[in-house]
Amino acid sequence: MSMSYEDWQIWGRKPTQQERTLVDRATGNLPEMESTKQLVDLISSVYKPGQKILDVGCNVGHYLRGIRRIFPNANYVGVDAYDHYVTKAKELFLNDNYSTFEVKDIFNSLYPKQPFDIVYCCNVLFHLPDFRKPIKNILESTKDVCFIRMLLADYTTIVKLVFSDEYYDDGSPKDFKFMNTWNKDYFVKYVEQLGWNVELISDEFNSTTLQKEFETVKIEKSDKGTHIIAGKQVVDNIVCNYTWVKITKI
Repeated sequence: MSMSYEDWQIWGRKPTQQERTLVDRATGNLPEMESTKQLVDLISSVYKPGQKILDVGCNVGHYLRGIRRIFPNANYVGVDAYDHYVTKAKELFLNDNYSTFEVKDIFNSLYPKQPFDIVYCCNVLFHLPDFRKPIKNILESTKDVCFIRMLLADYTTIVKLVFSDEYYDDGSPKDFKFMNTWNKDYFVKYVEQLGWNVELISDEFNSTTLQKEFETVKIEKSDKGTHIIAGKQVVDNIVCNYTWVKITKI
């Protein structure tokens, strides 16, 4: 049996489970994620007044809160494939006059005729069965610079993080999400062939903060949050080689 489009989209089937702690991040009831802090620093290094920012795979808009800490009036658009998250984001940022949220699927064209100055896509590509079409759609909507946070290493590993003991007859899990790591050289070469410059940037994080959150906040078994083993970020038994990618026009 071949995998259908819906099989891996746990966000569509169980949206509230996949919000995890993100609503509390967006409202300030929990601190910013470590990745939010680095994203804000990366955007700060390139942002110019008046530029437009696109958040691809925005979920409930939790990264926007961090952006507003530095850029309260930056024009921001967040897109997500699932109406549940877009509706929730609109509620959470109802009084933010410089933000807009729309339902758009990363496997379809986004804004090819009106590209954004700065685009970012964080913690999305490794949850997809393939990155190639999504990255094309992201870059055709990018005018100047794009920041991607994904899993990159020396080898490609296609991993399914399974949430229940329900399986099809061929052994394929019914309830899972991808946690794919891509060969960094293959990813870079693919993007360069599309006509872009690529720079890999190390993921920065406070390991003490992450471990404390794992022990006190992400305590549900189904949450499978990130914890620290030997200085590495780990989700259950999966080592996560988070990497930032800065993509700019040649």
